[in-house]
Amino acid sequence: MSSDDFVQIQIRCPKCAQRFRVGPELKGRMVECGACEFRFRVDEESLVKNRKFYPGEKKDPTLIRYSRQPHLEVAAPPQMMIAEYTAAPDVERFEPTPLGKIIVGLVGGAVMAITLLILITGGSSNGFLDGVTTDRRMIIAVFAAVVGASMIIYANPRTRAKAIVFALIGAAALIGAPLYFKEGAKELIGQTSNVNIIKAPLIINQGPSDAAELKETVGYGPMETAILEAGQNGRVVGIWLRGLLSSNSELVKTYMMRVSGASESSHLYPRVDQNYLLVLINPVLNLEELALECERMGKVDQTVPELHLIEATVNNALFAEQPIAKLSDKTDGAFYQLNLHELQGMDIRRVNQALLRLSLAEPVQSRDDIIKRMKELAVMSDREMLTNLARALTEWSNGKDEAPEVMMKAAARVYKLEKKLSVEVVSFLTKWQQPEIYPILEELWTEDPTTWEEIFMKSGPMAESHIINHLMTGENRQRMSAAKIASRVGSDAAINALEEALKTTNDLELQTSFQNALEAIKQRNP
Repeated sequence: MSSDDFVQIQIRCPKCAQRFRVGPELKGRMVECGACEFRFRVDEESLVKNRKFYPGEKKDPTLIRYSRQPHLEVAAPPQMMIAEYTAAPDVERFEPTPLGKIIVGLVGGAVMAITLLILITGGSSNGFLDGVTTDRRMIIAVFAAVVGASMIIYANPRTRAKAIVFALIGAAALIGAPLYFKEGAKELIGQTSNVNIIKAPLIINQGPSDAAELKETVGYGPMETAILEAGQNGRVVGIWLRGLLSSNSELVKTYMMRVSGASESSHLYPRVDQNYLLVLINPVLNLEELALECERMGKVDQTVPELHLIEATVNNALFAEQPIAKLSDKTDGAFYQLNLHELQGMDIRRVNQALLRLSLAEPVQSRDDIIKRMKELAVMSDREMLTNLARALTEWSNGKDEAPEVMMKAAARVYKLEKKLSVEVVSFLTKWQQPEIYPILEELWTEDPTTWEEIFMKSGPMAESHIINHLMTGENRQRMSAAKIASRVGSDAAINALEEALKTTNDLELQTSFQNALEAIKQRNP
């Protein structure tokens, strides 16, 4: 390589990138590219800057040469001030947020967001909060605000101030939501004090002039006639009903006669301005108890003991029937309250329908109120209502709520009158082993062994004493059914009875039934 090569510089055409070697005297001058004829100035932009090589990197004599003149360290003039810097502080150690706290924070935020969404949209028809009052919504909001805010603050220990700000904003939104979004917050009919809370009626002893005026107002003549006919041993109670629509009058009469146990000679007398006088003959309930029942249809204004009279103002809105779709939708938040309202009404048809709907629903809401009302209905129930009560209580009663005892009394009353009980009623009472039901079950089984033997089998040892005697006497169908029951519930006493029965019968079919029962009992009780 000639020495001239070392003094030449290499340039590149900015347009076509063609490289050339030129002498250093062309620096700063305009030149023309021999390839594309583009004119450009030889300066730093067109100068080719070679990669630097350092001594020892390659065995080449050009390694000691550089594309640019090396920078020489120049000492600062004496009068120049040199800047001095303090030592940099230690870098803070970075620690990532634990996964557990991240999850807690996300859950807290989700709780607040979901609750806020429910508070805003849940009041629509069939929504989560349809029928939930504003004060109860506020309780939900405060609870979610406290839980969510606590979780968010706990999850952000290094940015505690920001976390508190965000938590307070979310809590304020939650607490404010029930105040601004009140759709569906109207209290349901089934929650009103007229239905759920029966207040003691006010007793006012009228003076002579007031009594005379009241007699004239209500048309007291039928009451006086009924009192004379009842005599000293009879009882008569009058109910002065103000504002009762004629469409509801028959419902009121039927209900009050049913709940009071009054005789069929009781009568409802219409008066002017939608007023009625209901005369109950020989009711089982006294004046005060009847006044409590009158609270179900409105407000008791006063009771007048010397006139045997109750004055009540009827609220006809309580007789309004809800849409059947809403009453039947178990996913509706108002399902239990609306059906409880139906149970507390006076329309027996609607009461029975509500019992059937509740028999198909799990007891998740208003259990105490519904059980209480079912026990009240049992006292005045007929065979149909008693059957529906048994179906519902099979799902709702836990045996410790006195429902089996109340149902037993009602079943004994109905059986005494009609000599019939439904399978549902007997099954419910034997499930909770009410002793009084087994003599009734024995009578029912004697009439129709096929229908009732399954319930006897499920009764366990309680059934044994009621079927042993039928192994020796009775029709063949009864003796064979008794043997079948003994095979399931019998003990040593049943074994002795079956062995005696085998000795006294010549019927091959009966002998086979008795022998099979003996073998089953011995296998069960070796």
